[in-house]
Amino acid sequence: MNLEVTNRMDTLGNTSLLSQSTHGFLCSRCTKSSAILPCLDWASSMAHGSTPVMSTFHSEMENAVLDILLRGTCPIILVLGRRIYKDIPDKLKNALDTNRLLIVSISNQQRITKASALRCNEYICNTASHLTFGFVSNNSSLFPLFQKTQNKQCLIFNELN
Repeated sequence: MNLEVTNRMDTLGNTSLLSQSTHGFLCSRCTKSSAILPCLDWASSMAHGSTPVMSTFHSEMENAVLDILLRGTCPIILVLGRRIYKDIPDKLKNALDTNRLLIVSISNQQRITKASALRCNEYICNTASHLTFGFVSNNSSLFPLFQKTQNKQCLIFNELN
C-alpha cells in the first residue's frame, strides 16, 4: 500500500512522537454494540502506557477512545483530514501543553471530506507500527485497509458478513 496523501504535512505539538513505535486505532462509524466494551477496555489499557496512540478520532467510538486516552498519560497522535485547528479544542489543550499530543494535518482543506478521511486512515495504516481495528464490516471503507494490513493488526471485534 503506497501512501499518496500530499507532499505537505502540517504538525502542531510533539513531533518526536512520530519517531516512536506507534499504535493506530481505527473503527467504523457504525459499530456493533458487542464491540463497544472491548474498545473501551483497550483504550483503558493503553491510556497510561508509553506507546503513542494514533487515530483520526472521527467516529463515535474513536472519539470515546480519545476521551479515555486524554484522561490517561499516554502520548496521542491526532491525524486530521483538514487543516490544523485555528483554535485548539478545550479537551486537547492540556495534552498539547504537556507535550503528549501531536496533531498532524494531511490536508489544507477547511473541512474534512470522505476522500481526506480515507487518506487519514491510509496514513495511519502506513505509519503506525501496530494497528487495532475496533470494528470493521465488509461494506466499510476500512475493509480494504483491514485486508491490506493484517500483518500489523490486533483486531478487537470483527464481523465480516
